[in-house]
Amino acid sequence: MRIAISSHHFGDKAVSSEDSEPILSALKDAEFEISQGSATRLRKVILGLLFNLGWSDKTRIDSSNDITITSMKGDIALCLQTGNVSRFYADILKLQTLYIKDKASSAIYILPTKNAALRMGSNIVNFERFVEELNLYKHTITIPILIIGVE
Repeated sequence: MRIAISSHHFGDKAVSSEDSEPILSALKDAEFEISQGSATRLRKVILGLLFNLGWSDKTRIDSSNDITITSMKGDIALCLQTGNVSRFYADILKLQTLYIKDKASSAIYILPTKNAALRMGSNIVNFERFVEELNLYKHTITIPILIIGVE
């Protein structure tokens, strides 16, 4: 797959290359055909890659409820989103909550690029929109995030 990278609040520095490079390499090496309706399959492929790299399963953001993020490894939170664009707002709130509670020092967010999202279906979350909107909330969403777009 091809990838695109962006950084929010120096996420590219906060997430060590020891943690980011294996993910980037695995995504680049993954062979996947983006097509109509492939969002669920893409998610499964990426989750498999993450699991093989030692990332956890779903992780609760607080022990008092069932609200989760995709994964964690040490103090790095990870969200993978291949669904509806409206879901990324919940994701960034979850990540910010983990950061404020000192449960995460940084995050990785993986999602399709705009081109890939358009090929997968309608109203699918995309890298370009996510980056643009995160910039709008730069004073509110302060967790450092390494953003990875896949295509």
